[in-house]
Amino acid sequence: MFTTERGIEPFLSDSLKGAGKATPAPFSLKGRVLVEGISEESLLYTLYANPFYHRCYVVLGEAEIAGERGALREIYRFVFESGVVDFLSSSLSFAVSTTRKGRHPFTSEEVSAYVGAAVIDVCRAKKGFRPAVNLDEPHVLISADVVDRRFFFGIELVGYESMHKRRWHVFYHRAGLKTTLANALLALGGFGEGEVLLDAMCGGGTICIEAAHRCIKLPAAFFRKDEFIFLKSGLFTERWRCLVERVDSEVRWDNDCLIFASDRSVKSLEGARLNAKNALVFDKIKFFLSEAHRLPDEVKKRASLIVCNPPYGMRIGGLKRAKESLFSLFALFAGSKAKSLTFIHPDGDMVEELVHSFGFDVDKRMEAYNGNVRAYLFKLLKS
Repeated sequence: MFTTERGIEPFLSDSLKGAGKATPAPFSLKGRVLVEGISEESLLYTLYANPFYHRCYVVLGEAEIAGERGALREIYRFVFESGVVDFLSSSLSFAVSTTRKGRHPFTSEEVSAYVGAAVIDVCRAKKGFRPAVNLDEPHVLISADVVDRRFFFGIELVGYESMHKRRWHVFYHRAGLKTTLANALLALGGFGEGEVLLDAMCGGGTICIEAAHRCIKLPAAFFRKDEFIFLKSGLFTERWRCLVERVDSEVRWDNDCLIFASDRSVKSLEGARLNAKNALVFDKIKFFLSEAHRLPDEVKKRASLIVCNPPYGMRIGGLKRAKESLFSLFALFAGSKAKSLTFIHPDGDMVEELVHSFGFDVDKRMEAYNGNVRAYLFKLLKS
């Protein structure tokens, strides 16, 4: 079970084609993709290279549960009768991480307590030891998903911290975008070999840095290869080492990438430069200090795709400033040779109003979430 940002499950699912039977939002579980029949090799490759997921766990079981407090006893019995005991030993500590969505007469903490009690009891009953609990740095992390009447649980492979944190950030923009969402925008925009990308409101540089990594085929977990929690328990260790060596040897450091990044803020642009250096792709990106619609003609003529996270919300001055930013972005698109403009924005009505006034066509509109903020991914074409 892979987790991701709500709304971009189709991108993660599409990226897993050939690895197994991928089902986006199974049982209406938003932000989840269930993959059946995936091989060990494909799973490890996905964990290392895929840019669309946050966390992942090996599913040990799933069941429909009751809607009352008796569901906690069902969860206990279900975990006790599962194969979870095979992943633990007297030398390994464990913890439980629960995600609960929907209305229930119990809390996430109670679910974790019942799952944890079942794990301890089954280890005592079947193997004669009591596994230690370590909530901060466990060797084994058990994930439990309770969504409405559905319960999933399994062995977490990533750990507590989401994989959208790539470890190359040294500057965090106040209105930054998750790397997984940046990759969804790049995929929606059709970024690939031969395309010239422009991010005209680059902020901390997330979109252009992720694009550069895609260009040189740098695996998404390159800077986190030793952090996966499954390595603490000795699971897949040797196979992981061989796969990482092979994938790293295929990185195309000399690939020619043409990526333009600009921002009106000196602080943001300097932060984006620092991030690009730390992400090892500073030489792949050309930076400009400029308003979007005032970029040099060379940039407007050469860019084939524009992909952006324009500023919006109270952090940048409210509705008026958000509308001005969109207007500037649309004016840039109208005056450029770019064939499409792809961006994220929470105010769909404002976007549609400006799209109509500029005469653009909405090629794609998708609902997604940036954390807890509902937004829309747009791809515009010129009429």
